[in-house]
Amino acid sequence: EPHFVQALPYGPYVYFFFREVAAELSALGKVVVARVARVCRNDRGGSPRVLERRWTSFLKVRLQCAVPGDAVFYFDVLEAVTPPRALHGHPAVLALFGTQPNSIPGSAVCAFYLADVERAFEGPFAESRGAGGTWTPVPEDRVPRPRPGCCAGMGPAASVVTSGDFPDETLAFAKEHPLLHGTVAPAGGRPLFTRTGTRLTQLAADTGAGPRGNQTVLFLGAEDGRVLKVLVATRQPGATRHPGHKGVRGHGRVRGPRGAQGRARAQGHPQARGTRAHKGPESCVTRPPGSPPRRSCLAARDPYCVWLPPRGCVPFSEDLPSGFEQDTEGSPGIAGTCQDAPAAVDGDGDRDLAHGVRQAGPGAAATVPVPVLVGCVLGAFALGALAAGLLATGCRRPAVPKGPPEAPT
Repeated sequence: EPHFVQALPYGPYVYFFFREVAAELSALGKVVVARVARVCRNDRGGSPRVLERRWTSFLKVRLQCAVPGDAVFYFDVLEAVTPPRALHGHPAVLALFGTQPNSIPGSAVCAFYLADVERAFEGPFAESRGAGGTWTPVPEDRVPRPRPGCCAGMGPAASVVTSGDFPDETLAFAKEHPLLHGTVAPAGGRPLFTRTGTRLTQLAADTGAGPRGNQTVLFLGAEDGRVLKVLVATRQPGATRHPGHKGVRGHGRVRGPRGAQGRARAQGHPQARGTRAHKGPESCVTRPPGSPPRRSCLAARDPYCVWLPPRGCVPFSEDLPSGFEQDTEGSPGIAGTCQDAPAAVDGDGDRDLAHGVRQAGPGAAATVPVPVLVGCVLGAFALGALAAGLLATGCRRPAVPKGPPEAPT
């Protein structure tokens, strides 16, 4: 039986997001996959002969959230879907996926542009052929017209008054071919965020965080009651200034509309079950013991917090005076402050930075400034030369004084 997760009205359709056992993968056993289906808002059912009081426009296609590579790793169990959000200026939904029940626990968040979802419903239909149950695309010349899945009175079916007026051939084909061939790929071709070792079940997203409204923050609820706060880096590093505030320093990953993938930085806070993540922090106390307050505030990389002299680290709001700073990607000399903090998954709530980034990004490593490195090398050479000179002096044999000349005999 399908497990429905979300229903979203959008345009002339209503989209249903759900998971079910895939009939096309029955040779592999009971494999759960994620689907998105749609029906027309004006669908009143079929004719008395075919699909009476049943949807005539119901079609479904697979949602794919996977880590690409030589061995593709799939997250197929759909857990949660957000309402449509503006992502890089395009409407999109963000969805939370998990691994198969008999697999290692893991979760991922993928974004799907609604334009890509709509385009997938124009693809070829799928059908099972042969004794082995192989699913193949239906040739286009076998698809009746108007195309199954169209809405009555719109587009190719503009001449059809109601859904019950579709030709019997179209209704019969729609009844036997609800599945479309292919998948809906995520924006950027990969997940926005992945995590193994735990199962996440709830998702809330803010795609307009930060002073410029161009940051994406995810709030993820885990099975054990914790909430992860994730900043998704989606823009290339580059110093920019906010038009309304002279002191803003922004760092992001600049990508095109389909380049939403990037590094995700996570922070975990133990939280009681049943509580809900809020959009912004009530405070921005991010200073660990012994750390400079400005550096600690900027290194937290929290789009909801800014450094504003002389008030310190404060939540961002539109009425703040000019002169504040924020760094969500980590500039040289600042990024290292939080790199050595314990990971967010260690469960030590007392050591959590209030709203700071707790997990180092991929490939993060400690670096030594070049002048310091050169000075150390020159100092080592000088000490080596001095030690060699002292050793040579200490090992030299003293000269033996010559005695008086002997008298001739």
